[in-house]
Amino acid sequence: MVFLLSEDKALREKIQGMTVYDQKATGDQVPRNVGVWFGQPDQEIRAQSYPFVTIDMIDISRDPSREHRGKVSPDYLRPDDLAEEKGFEIDIPIPVSIDYQVTTYARNPRHDRMIVSQMLSERLPMRTGILELDDGTVRRLDVLDVAKRDLTENEKRTFINSFTVRVSSEVVQGVLVELDKVLSVNINTHTTYVNGRPGDPTFTRLPSDIIS
Repeated sequence: MVFLLSEDKALREKIQGMTVYDQKATGDQVPRNVGVWFGQPDQEIRAQSYPFVTIDMIDISRDPSREHRGKVSPDYLRPDDLAEEKGFEIDIPIPVSIDYQVTTYARNPRHDRMIVSQMLSERLPMRTGILELDDGTVRRLDVLDVAKRDLTENEKRTFINSFTVRVSSEVVQGVLVELDKVLSVNINTHTTYVNGRPGDPTFTRLPSDIIS
């Protein structure tokens, strides 16, 4: 996982794939794909063709309600270059909330309604939303607000909807510590003589007998 880049990619892929339909005089339904772009595209040529969607990250905040202290070694944080026979541990990542503003634009009121319907029923559900990342982890996705922002400029109507969503993520902190794995564990049998007490049934605890 690459913090922020992974969430950006997953959110865009979740929203992509929407379709609206133009209704012809003959009654035929002609599909039109809805493009999804980042608000400030990087190394990307964007031709805004209505309808379309933009994604903007607007805030990052720490989430104390999910915070813990300690060391962990989850598989998804295991470095790719760490030798197979090595273990590792790292501080528990810091939980954060990433807020995005997802904005939809359409010229046709019918297209506008189709987009809102697909967004709230399929792409950004109002409840139990999730975001699946490439590393196999799942992030919680909450819709915080939906606002209507239609406007008219130069005698042209633009139907605009602003969805504020929150993604629960984490920031990896601290230095990763490599650990040597125990190769074998050997436990000896009962002994009949311990600390000058013959016949005492107990285990010896000599380091050389237990772990090698």
